[in-house]
Amino acid sequence: MRQFWIICFVLIGLQSQAQQSWSLQQCIDYAMKNNLQVRIAFLNNELNKINLQQSKANALPNLNIGGSNSYNFGKTIDRYTNQFANTRVQSINLGLQSQWNLFHGLQNYHTIKQNEMNFLSGKYDAEKAKNDVSLNIVNAFLQIVMSQELISIAQNQINTSQALLHQTKKMVEAGSLPKFNQYDVESQLANEELNLVNVQNQHQIARVNLALLLNVEPNNFSVSVPPLPNLDSLPPNYDVGKIYQEALNNQPVILAAEYRVKSAERGLKIAKSNISPSINFSGSLGTGYSGLAQQIDHYDSIVRSVGYTALGDKVYSLFVNPVYAKTPYAKQFSDNLNRSLGINISIPLFNGLQTHAGISRAKISLETSRLQLVQTKLDLQNIIVQAYNDATGSLKKYKATEKSVKSLQESFKYAEQRYKVGATNSVDYTTQKNNLTNAQAQLLQAKYEYIFKVKILDFYMGKPLVL
Repeated sequence: MRQFWIICFVLIGLQSQAQQSWSLQQCIDYAMKNNLQVRIAFLNNELNKINLQQSKANALPNLNIGGSNSYNFGKTIDRYTNQFANTRVQSINLGLQSQWNLFHGLQNYHTIKQNEMNFLSGKYDAEKAKNDVSLNIVNAFLQIVMSQELISIAQNQINTSQALLHQTKKMVEAGSLPKFNQYDVESQLANEELNLVNVQNQHQIARVNLALLLNVEPNNFSVSVPPLPNLDSLPPNYDVGKIYQEALNNQPVILAAEYRVKSAERGLKIAKSNISPSINFSGSLGTGYSGLAQQIDHYDSIVRSVGYTALGDKVYSLFVNPVYAKTPYAKQFSDNLNRSLGINISIPLFNGLQTHAGISRAKISLETSRLQLVQTKLDLQNIIVQAYNDATGSLKKYKATEKSVKSLQESFKYAEQRYKVGATNSVDYTTQKNNLTNAQAQLLQAKYEYIFKVKILDFYMGKPLVL
C-alpha cells in the first residue's frame, strides 16, 4: 500500500510538471537554446569561425616530416654510394620540410580580414534567426491566447442557447410558441457546437505551432495569459521615420548585410593580389640509409711465396686485405645528413586570363552585395511602414468594432427579452445573436492584431518582446 501511494505522488508530480503553464518570456528563453533554426544558424557561424582560425594559421610556415623504406630489385645506381647494384638493396629516406609564404600581394592578410567579416556577418545572421523566432513565438503565443478567448465566447453562446432551448420547449409545450421555433433553436445550438469544435481545433493548431518553435511535445502544453496592454491609442513616440532610423542601427539583418559588403571588398583585394609577385621561403633537412654502403671492419694478413732468389731460396711477402661490413644506421644517418635553404620568387605574366576573370567576378560580387544591402534596407522600411499601418488600422477597427459590440449587446438583450415573451420569432433572435458573436470575434481579431503589430514596432525600436 505504501508503494502504491508513492507511485501516485510521483505520477501527480510528473503530471503537474508536464501541465506547467509557459509565460511568453519563458517561451522565448527556451527557444533561444532549443529552436532548431536558431541552433542551425549558430552552427553555421561556427564554420565561419573555423575558417577564420584556418586563415590565420595559413599565414604561418608549414612543417612536415616524412620517411620511406624501400627495397630495390635489379640493376640500379644507389643515390648514397653512387654504385651499381643488381641485388636487393634496402634504402631508407628521412626528411623534414618547411615552406613559408612571405609575400603574395597581402593575400593572407586580406583573407583573414574577409573571414573576420564573414564571421561577424554570420553572427548577426544568427541574431536575426533569434529575432525571427522570437517574433514567431509572440505571434503564436497571441494566437493561443486569442483562441482561448474565442473558446470562452463559443462556450457562453452554447450555454445561452441551451438555456433558451429549455425555455423554448416549455413554451412550445404550453402552446405559446410554434414547434418550428424549437427546431430553429436546436439548429442554432448545433451550429454553435460546431463553431466550438472549430475554435478548439484552432487552439490546438496554435499550441502545436508554438510547441514546434520551442522544439517540445505539444501534449499538455499550455500558456499563462499575461495582462494585455491598453488599446486606447498608439504610443506618442511612434514615428515611422524614427523607428526606421533606430532599426538601421540595431537590427542584425542590416548589420549582417553591411558586413557582407565589407567581406566582398576584401574579396576584391584578394583577387587583385594575384597580380603581384609571390615570395616563398623553403627549407629542408634530410638523411638516409643504403644497404650498399660499407666500411672497413678489420684487416686479414697472410704471408705468401712470391718467388725465388738467385740462390734458389724462396721469397715471401706479407699481404694485408681489408674486410668490409655494412655501415651502421646511425653513422649513415649522420654522414648522409643534408640541409637546404631557398627563396623562390614567382612573377605572374600570363595565366589564361584567370586573374582578370577572378577580379571581374569579385567586382560583380561586391556590387551585388551593395545592392542587397540597399534591398535589405528597403525591405526593412516596408516592414516597418506596413506594421505601423496595420497597427493604426487594427486600432481603428478595434474601436469601431467595440462600439458595434456594445450596441449589439443591448440589441441582443432586447431581442432576448422579446423572444421570451413571444414578441419576436426565433429567426430574428438568432440573427441578433449571430451578429453579436461575429462582432465579438472581429473585436478579438482586431485586438490581437493590434497588439502583435505594436510588438513589431517596439521590436524594431530595440525594445524587448514582452507583453
